[in-house]
Amino acid sequence: MGNSTFSGPVRSQNGFEDITVATTTGVETTNSTYGTNATIGGDLTVAGSVFSGGMPTLGGLTVTAKATSGTVTYVAGININPFTGGAQQVTTLPAATVGVVCIHAQSVDTTGGTSFLSFDCAGSDAYETGSIIESRTSSAVTFDASTAGETLLKFTPANATTNLMSIGSYIYFTCTTAGLWNVSYNFQHLGAGTTGTFAFAA
Repeated sequence: MGNSTFSGPVRSQNGFEDITVATTTGVETTNSTYGTNATIGGDLTVAGSVFSGGMPTLGGLTVTAKATSGTVTYVAGININPFTGGAQQVTTLPAATVGVVCIHAQSVDTTGGTSFLSFDCAGSDAYETGSIIESRTSSAVTFDASTAGETLLKFTPANATTNLMSIGSYIYFTCTTAGLWNVSYNFQHLGAGTTGTFAFAA
């Protein structure tokens, strides 16, 4: 069969197969199948970041060092930041565009004060309703969930080596719906991890 180019979607009720035909024997070998499930018979290369609202792959992301300051604007990719709690930091996320990944990488311990670190959505962007963040209340594990229209995520540390977010922690912001950020995280702590609160707000 010759090559064909279509302007519309290629449709099949029974899936698709990629085959190889041996030139000498004419024997057909099925390499890959695409249906309700896919079986890939070779290497799979995916262009772009891969995520579904959870932790994305870091491959291909740009790494940017962002000094801690009263106001900081993050960019797409990995933002390395040395927030300590010694002074508040208001961080503005980039525009929530489908496919964009923005990561806060905590580069030092958060023992330095009780000033907050916030992550503000830009423009009319907001957090996806029902996004979950881990927190602490009276040394116990707790969680906070975002409600519709909330645009702020705020971390308030304790001035101690016991915060749940410390050096090596990551907060992942991913966009699967235009104008909305999903939140996931990987917290590391040096001490007991019994202090520090996260909360969503409008």
